[in-house]
Amino acid sequence: MDKLTQEERRRRRFSESFRKQQVSLIDQGVKTVVQVSHEYQVKSDSVRLWVSKYGTKEQPKTILIQTEDDVNRIKALEKESSHLKQVIGSQQVELIYLREILTIA
Repeated sequence: MDKLTQEERRRRRFSESFRKQQVSLIDQGVKTVVQVSHEYQVKSDSVRLWVSKYGTKEQPKTILIQTEDDVNRIKALEKESSHLKQVIGSQQVELIYLREILTIA
């Protein structure tokens, strides 16, 4: 396949039967996601979506490698998120209480 322009790649659509055929080849081990991606000039992520939608084999989970700083940052953000949810919850209770007082008044 000749090199396509960005506009040509954007306008292309692959039929469902074509996608299923490529996924079948990937499932059988004839081709890899990267090979299909390069051959048809489509993003690897798009081919992976085809595989998750049409594939018969379970795909391996992504392995995420993080630094200790990343882990600590995520924990801090989760803690902050939990705190903010509590604050919002108490504000919501207070708002309901004040609305009831206004209704009674």
